[in-house]
Amino acid sequence: MWSCCSTKCAKWTNLSMATLFVALGISLVLEWEKTFQRIINYELSVCSEKTKGFKMWKETPIPMYLEFHMFNWTNAHLVAKDSGIKPAFVDLGPYVFYEHHIRDNVTFHDNDTITYLNKRLWHFEADKSNGTLEDVITILNPLVVIVANVIKDEHYLVKRAVNFFLEEKGESLFLHKNVRELLFDGYDDGLIDIALKLNISGFNLPFTKFGWFVDRNGSATYDGVFNMYSGGNDIRKLGLITRWNYEHETSYYPGECAVVNGSSGELWYAPHDDKEVAIFSPDMCSNVKLHRSGTFTLYGIEGNEYVGQDDVFDNGTKYESSKCYASGVRTGVRGVSTCKFGAPAYMSYPHFYLADPGYIHDVDGMSPNAELHATKMALEPSTGMPLHVKAAFQLNLLMSQMEGIDVLAKMKTTMMPCFWFAQKAELTEDLSVLAKTILIGKPAGVYTGYGILGLGILLFVIFGFITYKTGWKTASYRKVDIVDASQHDG
Repeated sequence: MWSCCSTKCAKWTNLSMATLFVALGISLVLEWEKTFQRIINYELSVCSEKTKGFKMWKETPIPMYLEFHMFNWTNAHLVAKDSGIKPAFVDLGPYVFYEHHIRDNVTFHDNDTITYLNKRLWHFEADKSNGTLEDVITILNPLVVIVANVIKDEHYLVKRAVNFFLEEKGESLFLHKNVRELLFDGYDDGLIDIALKLNISGFNLPFTKFGWFVDRNGSATYDGVFNMYSGGNDIRKLGLITRWNYEHETSYYPGECAVVNGSSGELWYAPHDDKEVAIFSPDMCSNVKLHRSGTFTLYGIEGNEYVGQDDVFDNGTKYESSKCYASGVRTGVRGVSTCKFGAPAYMSYPHFYLADPGYIHDVDGMSPNAELHATKMALEPSTGMPLHVKAAFQLNLLMSQMEGIDVLAKMKTTMMPCFWFAQKAELTEDLSVLAKTILIGKPAGVYTGYGILGLGILLFVIFGFITYKTGWKTASYRKVDIVDASQHDG
């Protein structure tokens, strides 16, 4: 009887399998990382509506919240009578809104960029808030200081004419409004109509009601038109804004401060070991730079943490490169007047954190705290996936002493805090699984390649051992004599 396979057959089978495994192992070791990275780069990009990155960017799946802290001016009536009294404020809130982003009018271009509008939707979260939207807040009258700032260089007679309108409308230094009106709903004020009728050069109010976020909820056009790199040709450019309102530079700041650059803040390239990252903010018409500062871990994923430092709101006092942000006031705030329809508005960190101490001294109620008021963000370095984001900024109005405007004639020029906000987002546990799959996929393929390569080498060793024991030439088949036991006994 003939057996199915001889020793020689087994040897050649062993050799074939060894060669196959070694070839496959070497291919995985040498090519897996490149192939896997190409696939990941494509899926992270937004170069096509089919990519995972586009679908997540088109309508952001990560829950975001916008927390408002309103500064209640507690002694406004006393300051209005006696300018020697220091304005005092109490930080109220937070008033928390769920924030949802949707990209509208997305257009793909041949130069690896896309143009889009950013629609933002806000919904009040009463259970997460400390207070209600009906809470009444006392604030510096924004329209009075806005109008006064626009006419500050006009003739004294023009100021007296404006003062007449202010008195006719009963405008005072301060007013009382609820949170709902101050934020999204807005409130009517006859001064708006008068200001528009004055037809003052450079004065163009973009609203018919006043509110810090009036006309923004649900608007796709308010933030402007963005153009950014899709990452299809170069993943290192993913999410970088290259034009805003069709321009590479804004008209609001001189020199390098006018250049439009940085990320939108939600879509990031892989920063790897970058020492700093930049976010373009339409509210500031400029960018904000964050510097690498340690690490942050969430759901077992480690990211590089980036923190806003004192250079963000410097005016050239500490950093030469920040001189183009100088606006005639002390360092620690950034003037956004030209960006905000002539309002004497200045952005800073909350409670004048990292600003000139004079701002804190001029008013009561400021308590800067790095833990509460710093802007920070953590990015997974290999993918650019945001682990957590907290962008905290404060809006201030400059109350300037001004002859000719009675309510301001005896006031001390003071940087008045209005409100501060913190935009927060954190990677969900569900999305962290996707991140871990990406992070594990690259080394897993390489390690698998080494395992297969090792198995192939082992089979080569076995092949060598069999060859050594049996010799290279062995009959393909062998005859097996079967002797009947009963016949042998005979």
